[in-house]
Amino acid sequence: MLNAISALAPVASQVTQGLQGLGAAGVRPGLGTDAASASPGADFGSVFANVAQNFVDNLAQGEAQAVAGVQGKAAVQDVVQAVMSAEQSLQLAMAMRDKVVAAYQQFTQMQV
Repeated sequence: MLNAISALAPVASQVTQGLQGLGAAGVRPGLGTDAASASPGADFGSVFANVAQNFVDNLAQGEAQAVAGVQGKAAVQDVVQAVMSAEQSLQLAMAMRDKVVAAYQQFTQMQV
């Protein structure tokens, strides 16, 4: 499983590069993000890239904690917290994917 998560890292970097291209193009919608995740006026590409990178990091951390727990090197509470954080990240990624697909479908159905 750790190999599968490690395989996501190149995908995350490709997404980051692609989304940074959006930021360079001047796409700056008014996002309601908090100051902890992005600076004021941050573009959509950088916010989305940060979310993607955090997703990969949380999955890797959850997997590492689970392995450490099986080996007896980590406390049960730490393992549960890491796995729950990874699960929340996965749910967020799936919700974002669903919203992007729905927006794309709406866009393709627009009459020009």
